[in-house]
Amino acid sequence: MKTKIRKITAALLFALLCLTAVPTTAFAADDKSTGLAVDVAIPVSVELSGEVPSPAESFTLTLQALDDAPLPEQHTLTITGAGTAEFPAITYTKPGIYCYTVTQQAGSHTRGHYDSTVYYVRVSVTNAENGGLEAVVAAHTDAQMVSDKRDIAFTNTYDPAPAASTQRPSAPGSSSDNDSGSGTSTTKKSSGTSSAKTGDSNNPVLWMSLLIVAGSGLVAIGGDNYRKWRNRRRG
Repeated sequence: MKTKIRKITAALLFALLCLTAVPTTAFAADDKSTGLAVDVAIPVSVELSGEVPSPAESFTLTLQALDDAPLPEQHTLTITGAGTAEFPAITYTKPGIYCYTVTQQAGSHTRGHYDSTVYYVRVSVTNAENGGLEAVVAAHTDAQMVSDKRDIAFTNTYDPAPAASTQRPSAPGSSSDNDSGSGTSTTKKSSGTSSAKTGDSNNPVLWMSLLIVAGSGLVAIGGDNYRKWRNRRRG
């Protein structure tokens, strides 16, 4: 809101300066048409920097008159991408100071930053030495027109596009899949081999244990029979 108020105030000040920039005595014959005319086409350009999107955006530029200065029928133009163009020519039929503003409508790209400069343009039409009219165009970036003269150029910039992901999903049968499968197979084979060794080492121990138990039983039975035999002999 404050920015809009400042722009309106600057435009009003610019219009006032246009009215007072040249003494009225300098154009004593201005009130009458001379029957002569001079055409003025105001040039504008759009410059782009950064990572420009494809396709390029189209930019709309507007020429606005102040204090009833003449305007062409078509006072907007479109430039696609970077380029230079001219507003349709304005015909002036008498000397005077004619003031305009030129602005750019902001684009809509998410990475774009758009030039919001307001150019204040003054067209000075004077009587030429040959009896005709001649015009001089001056553009400034301040309403007081005390800054240096400028070409009407809007510079729009773009941020870099986000980096695309370079990681791709592995295709079936790729080396990563084969490595994974090989590891699984090795694990199973190792497990099976380990079980087989465990079984082989347990069999001798089991048989030795059985033999010891059986031997102990035989010794116990033999000892018992021997005691019974001795008791019978004594009796």
